[in-house]
Amino acid sequence: MHPFYVQQLFDLLSVQSEKLQQLEKMVRDLQSEVDSLKNNKAATIGPINYHFEQLKIEKLEGTLNIGVTPSEGNKLEEVMVNGQSIGSQDADRTALYEKIRPQVVDYLQQEAPERILQLAIESRLSINETYIQMVMQDLQRQMDERIFEYLGQLPVAQQRLENDEEICVSIFEQIKVDIDKTMKRHVELEYEAKVESR
Repeated sequence: MHPFYVQQLFDLLSVQSEKLQQLEKMVRDLQSEVDSLKNNKAATIGPINYHFEQLKIEKLEGTLNIGVTPSEGNKLEEVMVNGQSIGSQDADRTALYEKIRPQVVDYLQQEAPERILQLAIESRLSINETYIQMVMQDLQRQMDERIFEYLGQLPVAQQRLENDEEICVSIFEQIKVDIDKTMKRHVELEYEAKVESR
């Protein structure tokens, strides 16, 4: 064997030995940190002081229940805010949800698949029916939360003044816009991934 090859082999073994020593030291350090964390199980939290008199409230909306439990005082449905029962607000929102949800489901089953297919064709992407159904199922899983989010944004006064039908149409249109934006962004990301993979 040529002395040059022996020297290269020796140098390589030396480098490997140094790396092995570094790794062993790192493992020992990590083990000592783990042991110290195991021994110091109790974490202490200092006292928490609330200074409510320092709070400044400029606008108060929504519902805040502090210390209300079902067994004490009035039932939650009997609690009044601005002369209106909180329980009736929830019932109103649930009724509106029941009117909006079928419209959104219908849109996701009828129009949205054609829309995402059109977006894919415009971006020169090839997608199949299974892929479209997967996207629609994902959108449908997010639908309930989105409807309740928009219903939660309605002030109580608006719920009383506007016709339920107007509210439903408005929220449905907002959700359609959200769905279309989501599908467009999804197709754009798929297109970008396709371009990068080339």
